[in-house]
Amino acid sequence: MKVGPMPETQVPVVFDSDTNGFGGPLDMIGPQVGLIAYSEPGGNLHIRVNIEFAFPSTTYEVFLVGGPAHNVSTGFIVIGTLVTDAVGSGSGSYTVGHATLLAAPFGPGYRTDHIDLLHAVGDLSKGTLTAGAINYFVCREANQTGAAGLKLAETVRGKAQSGDPHGEKVTGNDPLTTKKK
Repeated sequence: MKVGPMPETQVPVVFDSDTNGFGGPLDMIGPQVGLIAYSEPGGNLHIRVNIEFAFPSTTYEVFLVGGPAHNVSTGFIVIGTLVTDAVGSGSGSYTVGHATLLAAPFGPGYRTDHIDLLHAVGDLSKGTLTAGAINYFVCREANQTGAAGLKLAETVRGKAQSGDPHGEKVTGNDPLTTKKK
């Protein structure tokens, strides 16, 4: 087992929910369908998504969502799209620049956020894929540069939005926010 700095961390992607009830309620629990690897080269957040099972031939928007769970989301940005093939597999790489991470709904310091993949904001018709917690640090200093050879793909489209990309579909069942009786 290696100790010390980790060049990247991997977290599972689960099929959280869809309009047919696959994956159960919208609660960040479901069958594992892929992995997300993330790292922080040069103060930027680099995310690699590998999905093995989702809806076939579907385009998903990839959201970086502030907060560890749907119910405590502080806002979100679209960082790109992921297209699945005829069997529901797909992959993509996305880099969120340091300047974007400094701004709302994120901010400097230690962060615990999550990734959501949906067909569109509030659209569960093609399912919700979720991964969390994405733990990283955002330095206050503005003079961050990318690692050698890293292409900064600022794919953020539009302004950051408040809340969660699921909108009113978020339930009170998030494991990080629901008290057990």
